Amino acid sequence: MAVTEEDVRKALESVPAPDGAPSLARSSALSSIAVNGGRVIFAIETSPDRAAALEPIRKAAEAAVRTVPGVSDVLVALTADRPAGSAPAPAA
Repeated sequence: MAVTEEDVRKALESVPAPDGAPSLARSSALSSIAVNGGRVIFAIETSPDRAAALEPIRKAAEAAVRTVPGVSDVLVALTADRPAGSAPAPAA
């Protein structure tokens, strides 16, 4: 059975959302779901200052999607965009 984006969203219904939405599947923070065979990749958008706090949600999302029949690999990224010019200075 081929994995679909809908299968992924159903699995994410059990994962809490970082923005007060009923679940990650219904959250505006969920983005860029890509399914290629059994490989699933998606992102959870956040601000740089909240990225570390959202690591448990990222892990829960990854675990939930791994339960979908046909999924062989899952990559969940936290995307924390910084405003232009606010990157940390390179190490000397």
